[in-house]
Amino acid sequence: MSISTIAYFFLNTGLWAMTWGRYHIPVNIIVMLILLKFVGKFKFMPSILMAFFSKVFASALYIVCILFLVFVIKLQFIPPENLDAGAHINVLLASISLGMIYSIFQSLFFIIINKFYPLNARFTTMIVFVSNTITALIIYKFLEID
Repeated sequence: MSISTIAYFFLNTGLWAMTWGRYHIPVNIIVMLILLKFVGKFKFMPSILMAFFSKVFASALYIVCILFLVFVIKLQFIPPENLDAGAHINVLLASISLGMIYSIFQSLFFIIINKFYPLNARFTTMIVFVSNTITALIIYKFLEID
């Protein structure tokens, strides 16, 4: 797997995040809040703050990565001319890919705040991955692309 393949994957998933995947952020904040509160047994206010700021951090870091690819590396998205792009989209794969990218960045957020606010890093990482997977499945279920 080459670096350009990974870069195009990030760029394509970033385009998905800005279009059909825009619902991922608010849905994931709600799902993560529920998991942190009821599964993680966190108090209500820390659950809200961690769910919100982990998603803000992940979104901002992902936008910085996309901007780096576009403006520094000069990567461009050029769709194939002879294909109907909507007919060849795998919505489930796109949703789960976006969820996994956000999971990695949110896990990084929890690793950083673990230095200042003691957390069970494995447990919060598990909650992050589960919440993003559930969110991806919810988005896939209710997203209808014709």
